[in-house]
Amino acid sequence: MLYRFAIASGLLLASFINFIPTALAEVKFSNLSPGVLEAKGVDLKVLESVVPANINVNVPSGTTAQITVLPPSFASGPSRDPSGTKKVGFVEFGSNKLSSDGNNNTITLPAEDTNLEVGLRVERPVSFTPGTYNYFVNLSVTITPQ
Repeated sequence: MLYRFAIASGLLLASFINFIPTALAEVKFSNLSPGVLEAKGVDLKVLESVVPANINVNVPSGTTAQITVLPPSFASGPSRDPSGTKKVGFVEFGSNKLSSDGNNNTITLPAEDTNLEVGLRVERPVSFTPGTYNYFVNLSVTITPQ
């Protein structure tokens, strides 16, 4: 059974505005495509990315940008995440792999264009109710001019 998730560009941009107001003037995001989640296991307690979401980020030369991946947030679905749900966001580009559940959740982005693959895993203590679920993976970007 496939479940879809979307990363809404409006939410991503709102997140950047809240943390770093100048980020939008310096770092550009484009070509957002949502990913696909699939239920894992016979008990349907895990949703995991089978197709990552993709987003292109452009960091101008002369700027240093660090990206941090945060845990996913429930957006909508037939049932909300109960207490005890484990949520992990992932970002990959090149040979770099970030995960929101450990110490490796922040890295410096290279200058120019980089395609980010964004995924997630949600594990509940109880089974997911069948239906369509939407989750957001929040990314935080901190920039500093060189």
